Amino acid sequence: MTWRRYVGVDIHDTQLRIAALRKRWRKGGLPVDGRVVDLQHSLEPARLRELDSGQRTGLLAALRDAIQTVAVGEKRIALSLPDRCGYVLPMEIEGFPRLRGEGMAMIDWQLKKLLPGCSGLQFDYQVLKREPGNPTRLLVIAAEKSLLGLYQELLQDAGFSSVHVSFHGLNLYRHWRYRLDPEGDAILVVMTEDGVNLQIYRAGRLEYYNSRRTGAESDRQVQELHRIVAGYAREFSGRIRHRLFLHADRGVERSVVEAINECFGRKAEVLEGHGDSPLVLAADLGAAECLMMGD
Repeated sequence: MTWRRYVGVDIHDTQLRIAALRKRWRKGGLPVDGRVVDLQHSLEPARLRELDSGQRTGLLAALRDAIQTVAVGEKRIALSLPDRCGYVLPMEIEGFPRLRGEGMAMIDWQLKKLLPGCSGLQFDYQVLKREPGNPTRLLVIAAEKSLLGLYQELLQDAGFSSVHVSFHGLNLYRHWRYRLDPEGDAILVVMTEDGVNLQIYRAGRLEYYNSRRTGAESDRQVQELHRIVAGYAREFSGRIRHRLFLHADRGVERSVVEAINECFGRKAEVLEGHGDSPLVLAADLGAAECLMMGD
């Protein structure tokens, strides 16, 4: 029997991280392949726009070879973009309509107020909670159309269709969510080579999301976490019982974990890879799961 593969592609500067799942009956996804591929060309938007025809041809060939090695004939992929490429915004809106077209128009108006310097945004939303007499709670994901189109066109020219697009931090939570607090109340700290990401969940619903680009130095990342917590104290008050989890692509020293414990006033539980799936592929696997589940 030939099992279908669900492929997640996580984009970084000069690196692709690719992973594939196959569906297990009533048991979610089983990782079947994954690898990290270093590229000769940067995938930063500004660099992609500067490629001449020869460089673009070489990059397309490299993308095609790297992804196809894991995809094994599959053309549909889930694309995971760096957090800096867009916006993840929990919202509460009074009188939010049930018709999707009207909802999109209302969110468009809200985004123009929240992000006045941005134009040409492509966005989507998910209703998290709707109760009579209360504001509707939403999760809005947005990116500039030109930037999103740049990546989608690149992958399409390489022979693939990005049918699901999300951001690195959200895909990490998707991968780890069953390992977090069973009731869904959790604080997730993410440390990568780009910077830090901080997420708060209540009953499995996103309440707070903040991503900062600091570079890979752990001291700078911890400093930035202290700034976030100090600047948004209201977001963290009342969440004393939330368990704290740490995802780090690379191993972190004990002193770093202790500094994070001090920052949040509780002990962090360090998430570790399981089976043959290394930590560095966690976002790919989360993206692939979204594709598999049709989210």
